[in-house]
Amino acid sequence: MNARDLSEKHALKVTWLGLAANLILALAKGFIGIIANSSALIADAGHSVSDLLSDGITLWAVRMSGIPKDKNHPYGHGKFETVGTFIIALLLLFTGIGVAGHVFNRMDAPVVPGTIALWMAGIAIIVKEALFHVTRMVGRRTGSRVLMANAWHHRSDAISSVAALLGIAGAQLGIPLMDPIAGMLVAGLIIKTGIDIGYESIRELTDETVEEDVISELGKIMSGIEGVDHYHEMRARRMGPHLLVDLHIQVDSMMSISAAHQVAERVRLEILEKLPAVNEVLVHVDAEDDHVGDEGSELLQDIVLMRPQGEIENDVKKVLAEIPEIQGITHIYCHYLNQKLTVQVNILLDAEMRIRDAQKIASAARRKIEQIKDIDSADLHLELDDAL
Repeated sequence: MNARDLSEKHALKVTWLGLAANLILALAKGFIGIIANSSALIADAGHSVSDLLSDGITLWAVRMSGIPKDKNHPYGHGKFETVGTFIIALLLLFTGIGVAGHVFNRMDAPVVPGTIALWMAGIAIIVKEALFHVTRMVGRRTGSRVLMANAWHHRSDAISSVAALLGIAGAQLGIPLMDPIAGMLVAGLIIKTGIDIGYESIRELTDETVEEDVISELGKIMSGIEGVDHYHEMRARRMGPHLLVDLHIQVDSMMSISAAHQVAERVRLEILEKLPAVNEVLVHVDAEDDHVGDEGSELLQDIVLMRPQGEIENDVKKVLAEIPEIQGITHIYCHYLNQKLTVQVNILLDAEMRIRDAQKIASAARRKIEQIKDIDSADLHLELDDAL
C-alpha cells in the first residue's frame, strides 16, 4: 500500500469513528435535553447533528479526492475536499441559525434543567475534545483540509458543550435564564465556526495565494539548484490536500535545450522530494530575464515575435550559396535574446585553405548574413572538410 492509499485509509478510519460518536451524542443530547428541559443541551444536540452530517460529507470528499487523475480531471480530484469543506461550512451556518431560532422561542419561559443534562454535557466535552485531537492529528499527517475542518467542527462542538454545561449549572444555581443564554452562545459559536471554515474554503476555490511559508520554502529550494540563474513568477495553489506549483527559471542563454531541460527536471524533482504536499510542478524555462516588474508583481516585458527559425535558415542558406568557397553548412543556431536575433552558423571550408583566406571568407559571409532582415549579428564558426 502506497503512502497516498495509507493516508486515505487513516482519514476514512478517523471519520467513521467521529461519525459513530456523533450519532450517539446527537441522540443522547437530544433525548436528555428534552426530558431535562435544557435549551442549551438541545442546541448542543443540533450541533452534534451537523457534526454527523459533516462526517458524511467528509467521507464523500476523502473518497472523491483519492480518485486518480483522469481525462476530465487532469489535476486530480483534490478540489472535492475543498467543496466538501464549503458544504460543511454551510451546514454549520444553517445549524447555528436554526438553533438560535429554537432557543430564542424558549427565552420567554426559561426552566431549570435536570441534573442529568449536566452530566450529559460533561461527557460530550470529553468525547468531542478527544475526537478533535485525533482528527487533527490525522489531518496534519495527511495534509487533508477537509479533515482539519472536521476536526475544528469537533472542537466547536466541545466548546458549545462547555457553554451548555455552564448554562445548565447556572440555571441550577438559581438563574434559569442562563440555560437559554448558553443556548444562544452555542448558536453563535456554530455560526462563527461556519463563517471561518467557509472563508478558508472560498480562498482555496478561488485559488487565492497559499501561505507565505510555502512560497518561502520554495525559494530556499530554488537557491540551491545548480544551473538556475534566477527564478520568478513562482506560484502555488491548493488542490485539496495537495499543492500545484508553477514557476519560471532563467538559465544560461547559450545552454542547449536538452541541458536546460535537465535543469528544469532537477527543479521539479527537488520540489517534489522536499515538499511532500506538492504533487505537480510546472517549470517554464527562460533564456533571459523577461520579468521587469517589482518583486512579486506580474509585469512582464513585451515580447516582440521575430520570424521563425525555419525562415531565417532558408535566407542564410540562400545568401551563403553565393559564396562558392563555402562547401557546406553544418549547423545554424538562432538566439533570440534581448529583443535581438543573433545567428550562429558553422560553415564548411576546404581543409587545404589557408587560415587567412578562411577568415576573409567568414567575414564576407558574416556581412551578407547581417544584411538579412531581422538578423542583428552573425557569429561564424569555421569547420575544415577533411573528407577530401
